[in-house]
Amino acid sequence: MLSLSAPVLLVLILLAPAACSRDSSADNSSTTASHTVKMSGAAYDISSITIPKGGTITFVTEQGTAHNLVTGANGKTQSEDGAADLGAGGHLVNSGSSWTTPPWNLAGTFHVTCTYHPAMNLTVTVTG
Repeated sequence: MLSLSAPVLLVLILLAPAACSRDSSADNSSTTASHTVKMSGAAYDISSITIPKGGTITFVTEQGTAHNLVTGANGKTQSEDGAADLGAGGHLVNSGSSWTTPPWNLAGTFHVTCTYHPAMNLTVTVTG
């Protein structure tokens, strides 16, 4: 029979749960993923973004420029079934601040524009 000293046995007992556990944070990445879009002047830093179903988008604006974000295109609000709720009348992102959307829970293609800057058009593709 194998005999283990008390300290060795204690170490094995303490390490066993860690060896058997698995990282569940990877499992939740598709439902908690946040992606960032920067806004500078009257433009997004990208024209399209792909996020997983359940993901969010954080909009970050530079100092000196505010934006009112709505679903739609060319500065006009247009309802898009399944898009994240940007609020009645859109969501104001003040100068030098950021805002994270609610989760995008339906797969599809959606659009986000700024009512102050109609040339700002972002295509959001939600996968999965």
